[in-house]
Parts: sequence; structure tokens; C-alpha cells
Amino acid sequence: MGRIQTLLIANRGEIARRIIQTCHELGVSTVAVYSDADIDMPYVREADRALCIGPPPAGESYLNVEALLQACKTSGADALHPGYGFLAENAAFAQAVIDAGITWVGPPPSAIDKMGDKSTARTLVAAHDVPTVPGYDGEDSDAALLKAAESIGYPLLVKAAAGGGGRGMRRVEKKEDLPTAIEGARREAEGAFGDPKLLLERYLAQPRHIEVQIMTDAHGNGMYLFERECSIQRRHQKIIEEAPSPGVGEELRDRMGQAALRVAQSVDYVGAGTVEFLMDESGSFYFLEMNTRLQVEHPVTELITGLDLVAMQLEVAEGHPLPVEQEELYIDGHAIEARIYAEDPNRDYLPSSGEIVRFDLPEGDGVRVDSGFAGGGAVSTFYDSMLAKLITWGPDRSIATRRMSRALEKAWVPGLATNLPLLRETFRHAAWGEGALHTHFLDQHQLPTTPPLNLERGAIAATLYDWLERRKTANFSSDIRLGWRVEGPAYTRDSWRSLDQEVTIAWRSIADDTLEVLVDDGAPKKLRYLGSEGDELRLELDGVCHRWRVAHRAVVADRHQTVEDNDVVYVHLGDGESVVSLVPRFPSTTAENTDKGSCIAPTPGTVVKVHVAVGDTVEQGQSMVTMEAMKMEHVITAPGPGTVDHIAAAEGDSVDEGMVLVHLKTDDEPAEDESK
Repeated sequence: MGRIQTLLIANRGEIARRIIQTCHELGVSTVAVYSDADIDMPYVREADRALCIGPPPAGESYLNVEALLQACKTSGADALHPGYGFLAENAAFAQAVIDAGITWVGPPPSAIDKMGDKSTARTLVAAHDVPTVPGYDGEDSDAALLKAAESIGYPLLVKAAAGGGGRGMRRVEKKEDLPTAIEGARREAEGAFGDPKLLLERYLAQPRHIEVQIMTDAHGNGMYLFERECSIQRRHQKIIEEAPSPGVGEELRDRMGQAALRVAQSVDYVGAGTVEFLMDESGSFYFLEMNTRLQVEHPVTELITGLDLVAMQLEVAEGHPLPVEQEELYIDGHAIEARIYAEDPNRDYLPSSGEIVRFDLPEGDGVRVDSGFAGGGAVSTFYDSMLAKLITWGPDRSIATRRMSRALEKAWVPGLATNLPLLRETFRHAAWGEGALHTHFLDQHQLPTTPPLNLERGAIAATLYDWLERRKTANFSSDIRLGWRVEGPAYTRDSWRSLDQEVTIAWRSIADDTLEVLVDDGAPKKLRYLGSEGDELRLELDGVCHRWRVAHRAVVADRHQTVEDNDVVYVHLGDGESVVSLVPRFPSTTAENTDKGSCIAPTPGTVVKVHVAVGDTVEQGQSMVTMEAMKMEHVITAPGPGTVDHIAAAEGDSVDEGMVLVHLKTDDEPAEDESK
């Protein structure tokens, strides 16, 4: 094989930018592909060339094999990197790329095929003396799975035989729940991986999730690049990873590394891959799966080894031997990665979509950011909801944690619900500091998922911001516009709301740069404006200087008009955040649909199953509709007991947030008139 000249990246967002960065350093030309929804994404601008491959749905763009191969032909790309997700672990796609005479930056299709089927993988690795989690991977008919579950016992996991990332996975606590779990897991596995086959595994009570990064070449060389701890998860998906694991010592590290290399040898693996294990409290570990691709969390390995894994992938794909040997590797310090998602932990991690008002993530001083987005962009409903990865390095775990905590405090992504508050609380928790980690960490500790309410300071910041905006247009030489009275300027009163709380700020100008403010008619406070740099306001409040960042989604032209819901002020206070909205002077006359019998779509998405029919009697919490949004399924349940008297959405329908999906007749409510 010759040197790669032009690389097409068959992916999007953060991983596309990551690959582009290395290619530019190596002098390799890059080609990006994008759907119609991604034309304004940063990676499209950063690539040397970019081609549109179809409309937003992934099946018509990023999963469209013919479109990707045509893009290679059109651009003259002589190599293709699949990134992770989409077609990265699709053996047929890998073979199609190779058959087209294009260098495939990944493992052999045969290895992808064997490791992609978890049942086959379990059999292969067991033959190479690698322990596996007890379970069942035979015939996957519903009847066979139900029978096998009896011998495995509960709780257990239903898992997709193909793919990973928590998709097609269900935890089942009791026999009665297994049929529903099988149905949902099959549907999600089919949609995510095109394969509905399932297997069962014993559910380990409090295991650590440990994975080993391996790299092999076509010359018979292989090495393990140490382990990563990936135990902090939600919905069976990782949100925090670190390297090395605080629960793995030198002897165990080598045993796991050697086991990972035996897994690779079982399929004649070539390239970068990750072997994942579950480890119990005794230190016994079990093979979980092998990801035949680069992992989302690869940066922590790069930071402790000093190696560029993407560069190594390209070298191996070009036919070169590994540039280093196992004996040369050593662990330098500690690295941690936190995944920032557009999702709401308060609503079962429901994904959030829409405009990113600001996108401020700190870099430098041991802090790295890998992201696919920028401020002013938008998060669509078509793809995964991960916004960025915040990665820190330190000479030890304590310093890496301090840097992460500080970086998360400074991080600011207003406009969307994110998991930033949850991440901040995780790194503050004593169990994190002690390294007492397991896959049920979040369920056990029930960390706060909402930032502390800084309503007063948020309202003061919003008041100052609003005053500065009004000062741009007001004629301040006019005493009338200042609200002048004989006894001096009058107070203007504004009420601000955050969540379910309100505060009233009375303020008046007492100098060109100074306001006097009263919070809920309390003692006067002196608020002095010192200047601004971009979104950051420098101010003095009662003799204390602050630097607060403020962003406003929309400007209210007439303060006597009703304020719309999206007219909010976002404030970053340096050590926390606040989101406040101006309370309308006159209440809105628009009636909101808050009918307690309404089953509402909590997010834009697609209806994949309706569980009820008109006339059914349901109880509170009963499953009504299953939606898919951002590649994950979400079950919408009955808000209370009642009888189904209207179904507004059918399977396959695309629905908007707030749409009524099902209506229930409650005891104190007349049935809807279906003749309307």
C-alpha cells in the first residue's frame, strides 16, 4: 500500500473534526461528507473539500453506502475513515470500500463481522481463555429467550447481538417484564444496527466497566495501550471515562491487557480496537464485547501515552508496522473525559434540540476540548445528542479532577438543556474522589441534576443587561425617559422568573454607570457597570467586583407586550449558572394545553409504537407511546388513570414537542367529541 493522499471521513461532528486535525498535521487532504442538516457544521468548513450526500435522516445520508462510495469517486479519495457510529462497524460496508479499490482505515471485514455478532464473539474469545459473562446466545426466538431466562435468573440484561452503545439493551427485573423488553430491544436493535438478534446476560450487581485499548498491525505486532475506566453511565451509555482506572493495579492491568490481545488474535485483528470487560468487586473480569473501531473516549489514552491514535490508524492502514513496542509504553499522569450532552437529566435524560445560544468551553492548562459544534449552531433531532468532550490531564488523578471541576464550572452552553449540572456534581462527590466507581453510580448516589438556583444574582445580571440594551436606544438627556420625578429618578420594577420561583427587582439610575437596586423591596444595593468584553459584563455589586457572562435569546421591543416563552436571559456567574425570564406585565391570553388527561410528546421525534387503543382503561404510569428521538427510545406514560378516548398519532408519525399524542377521559372530565 502507498501513502494515503486524500482521506474521506464517512462521519460527522466531533469525530470528523478530530480526524481532520490529524490529517492536516500529516499533510493528508481531507474530504467531509454532510447531510442537508449539517451544512453549517464546523467540520464541513474545516475539511479541504465537502460533499453533500443526502437529506437529514441518517438512512438517506450517513448510512447510505452508495452515496458514500460515490463521494469517494467524485472527490478522488483514495482512503476512507468511518469514525465511530453509523457504518464504522459494518462489515459489508468495509468490504464494499475495499472492493472499490479504496483503503479502508479499520480492521478486516471478517474481524468486524465476527466481533459484531456478540454470540459469535463470546464463543471465539472463550476458546482463547478469555472469561465471559454467564448468559445465553443461542436461538433468539422469543420462546427460546424466555426459556433461557429461567436458568439465568433475574435481574438480567437483554442485549442486541450486533452493535453497542447501550442501544437495544434492556435491564429486566422480573419475568413479567421480559416480553416487553424483548420487543423494545428488537425494535431498537433493528433501527440502530439493522439486526434484531438478541442475547441474554446475567446482570452483575455493581461491576466496574473497564476497557482496554489495543493496536495491532498486519505484521503480527500487537500491543495494549492500558485501560480506561468507563463505569459512570446513564441508560447504559458512558458519560465519564478516565485512564488509568483507579481500581486496576499493575498485575491486573497486564492480565487484562494480555486477555484483550488474545481477543484480537482470535479474529486476526488489524488496527485500533477496544476490548470491554466487566469487573466485579473481587477483581474477576469478564469479556463484554469488542468495539472494532476508534472509541469516543480515545483522547484519555492519547493524553497518558502521548500517542496520536488516529495517526497510528493511518500508518497501519498504509501497511506500516506499529511505530512503538509494548515495552516502550508507560503511563504518564492521569486523564479524564466528560461527555457533554444536549439532554435533560431531570426528564430521564430526554434529548434536547434547538439553537445553541453560546458555546463556551475552556481550553489550555491541561484542558482539551473535542467538539462538533459552535455557538449559533443548532442541534437537530436526527443524530446523537453529544455536544462535546471535555478532557483534562494532570500528573495524578487529583489534579486532573481539579482541572475538570474548574473547566466544568467555566463551561457554558445556554439555549439547551444539558447534563453540565450533573457532571459538576459528579466530580464534587466524595465517592468520585475515593475512586469508588461502578456502573450504577448515578442511580446509587442520586446526584442533583439542576444547578443551584441563583435567582437573585441572575435577576440582577439580567437587569443590568436590560438597562444597557435600553440605554443604547433611549435618549438619556431626556429626564422623561429616565423616569424623572421631583424627588429624583423613579424606580422601575421588573419581576423575573426561574423555574417556579420569582423575584422582583426595583431599580433606578443614580449615575451614568450606576444603578440602585432593591431585591423584593429589601435594602438598596449599589450596582456599578465597569465595562464589558463580548458577552462578559464587568460590574461592582456592593463593593465586590464580578465578571458575569450574559446572553439573551431575543430583545423585547415593547415591555408592555406579553413576553414570549423564549425571551430568556442566560447568565454565567463564574461559579454557577442562572436562567431567568421576564414576567409579563400583562398575562398571556393564550390558553396552554395543560389538560391532565393529555399524554404530551416531551421532545420532537418519531412515534415507533402506540401501546393503547381507544376505549382502553389505563393506570398512572402505564406505557402509552414509544418515541424515538436522537437515536434513543423514550416511553411516554399515562399522566393518571383514565380511559383512552382519542389517539392523535400513529406509528411512523413525526411529532413536535408539546403535541398531544393520546387523550384520556378522566373521572371528572367529559369525553372528547370524535365527530369534530
